[in-house]
Amino acid sequence: MSRTILLIAVLSIAAGPALAQSQDPIQQLAANFERIDTNGDGAISHSEFRVVQAARWSQIDRNNDGYLGEDDFPRIALNRARTQLAEISYLDANGDGRISQSEFLDGPPPIFRRADRNADGVLTRSELEAAAP
Repeated sequence: MSRTILLIAVLSIAAGPALAQSQDPIQQLAANFERIDTNGDGAISHSEFRVVQAARWSQIDRNNDGYLGEDDFPRIALNRARTQLAEISYLDANGDGRISQSEFLDGPPPIFRRADRNADGVLTRSELEAAAP
């Protein structure tokens, strides 16, 4: 569960230090459901979610090196960032120890791993409500 907490906060809604977010990422996603569901079909698809991820990359990759790493997080949160980056290491498709922008955007969205109860590749409002704490 904690794998998705950092990543969705960073990816979908957070602006600023993601590690300081107090609202659950599922709740953040639900609060922005209509904005993310661009085709209005009542579900958030991987491609709709990818648009959000791409828009947030510049906030995530704070040093603009094209990779998500420890140096993209505030020094005060470094220990927590290390733990959470290790938990999302499955996004590192080529195994080089870094998460590139393309791996980040093309990898399986962690929020789907947490909330997509029927594994159909889309998130409905009811799935988000069921997955919320």
